[in-house]
This record gives sequence, C-alpha cells and structure tokens, in this order.
Amino acid sequence: MLLSLLLIGNAANAQFKKPLQSRGAKLNEARYNIGLTGGLTSTYWVHFGGTGTKYHEPFNFGPIGGIVVERMFNKDVSIAIEGLFAMRNVHMDYNVLNFPVAINVNKDFYRQYDADYMEVDVQVPLTYYFGEGNIRPYVFVAPRFSLPLSGHIKWQKMEILEYGTENEHYDESTSTLDTISMTAQNMRSANAGLVLGAGVRFKVQMGNYYLLMKLDASAHTTLINSFTKDENNGDSEIVIGASYIDPYLMQKRFNTDASVKFTILFPLKKPLKDACLNWGEYD
Repeated sequence: MLLSLLLIGNAANAQFKKPLQSRGAKLNEARYNIGLTGGLTSTYWVHFGGTGTKYHEPFNFGPIGGIVVERMFNKDVSIAIEGLFAMRNVHMDYNVLNFPVAINVNKDFYRQYDADYMEVDVQVPLTYYFGEGNIRPYVFVAPRFSLPLSGHIKWQKMEILEYGTENEHYDESTSTLDTISMTAQNMRSANAGLVLGAGVRFKVQMGNYYLLMKLDASAHTTLINSFTKDENNGDSEIVIGASYIDPYLMQKRFNTDASVKFTILFPLKKPLKDACLNWGEYD
C-alpha cells in the first residue's frame, strides 16, 4: 500500500507541474470563412487601334463592396468566391481637328464623354498565404465575370477657337450636351477578365474565437472588347452625331480598374471543448 501511494504521489506531482490551459476552448483553424468586403475602386478604359486618337482620361474613385466565402485547402492555400457591387465612373476628352462642317470649311472641336454606371462582379480568387503567425502576407489571382447595370452616358462638344495659339479658347455658345441611358447597344452586357492582387491578413484572437482581417490591392482588366456589334457596325440607334466618341476612332476598348479593399472574415468553426479544461492537460 505504501509503495502504491508513493507511485500515485509522484505521478500526480509530475502532472501538476505541466502548465494549466487558459480557460475557454481549444481553437482550431476553420475550413470555411465568410465575411464582408469593401473599399474604393478606380475605373479606367483602355483603347487600342483605330486612328490612334489621343485622349485624356483621369483616374477617378467610386465605392465597391460585397460578400466573401473562403474555403481553406490547407494553412497556405484557399479558394473563395466574391460577389461585388461597384459604382464606376469614367471621364474622357479629346480634340477633333479639321472636322468638315461644310464645303471647304473645317473646324476644330473639343469632345467630352462621361459614363456613370453600376456593375456587379463575381470573382473567384485563388490565394497563397506566406509565413506563419497572426500576420501573413498573401498574393492572389482570380477570374472575374462582370455585368454592367444601369447607368448614363453624357456626350458634350464645343468649338475650339484659334487652336494652337496663345489665344486658344472654347466657344461656349456652340456647346451641346446629350444624355442617354447605358444599354446593350453601347456597352457589352457581360464580360470576362482577370484579377491580380496582394495583401496582408491579420488574425485577431477574441477569447475562445478569432477573426480574420485582410487589406489588399488589386488590378483587373477585361479580356473582351467592350464595344458592341451595333457600335462597330454603325447600327446603334442612340449614336448622336459628332458628339459620339466613335469606336472607329478607338477600335477596341477594354474596361480596367484598380481596387483597395478591407475584408473581415468570420471563421465557421465551433471551438472544441476540453473535458479537463480546469485541471490542466492530462495524458
């Protein structure tokens, strides 16, 4: 009996020397994460071909936001689906010189094009996380499907007087402004493209739970010419004379954008209960 008591005492003493676990539950990495994302996006239309018309197109910003569902394959690789809603704005202007307005009469014109529209994007990012710990940089690549929605297009023009001289100015009395709705005649109704991006993920411990926060920047381009067949064939019913930026002048148009987003993810994983939580870890 004395020998048995000594053995039990030594075993208990060895067990209680092990550090006690913190109260709560053991945390395991979740396989699925769901959350919200939002930020700013800047839209820029890139034109190629045609007459090589030189144009000015400043950067602009609009909101973007949506929902995210991420599936972790392992601790480093994941695939996700993101549904995004974006407000897009585009401004373009250029000069048309020596435009014929009558027999042997040519004039110089300034033309301006503004498009404001909504768009739904669905993208599927494949992400690789580097390193370990609570702060992890990552890179991702994603196919994107874009669906432009309702919007408006404004065309404006006015005559340039004394072009190329110190006295160059616009004749505002000749200014015309036309506004139309964006339709399938002046914007491809669906497009596909590619997204590349990089960011940093932060893991925030919250007692028996944790949150994931991500900050990233990305660039996107469509892969299909967004000028429509009606425009290229000259069959569009809403082209308004010389105010229109003719697709023959700029033969191909690819819609691009850059975005900065902040994402918060909620892991879909219940903490695992420890039967001996209050007594330390037992073998």
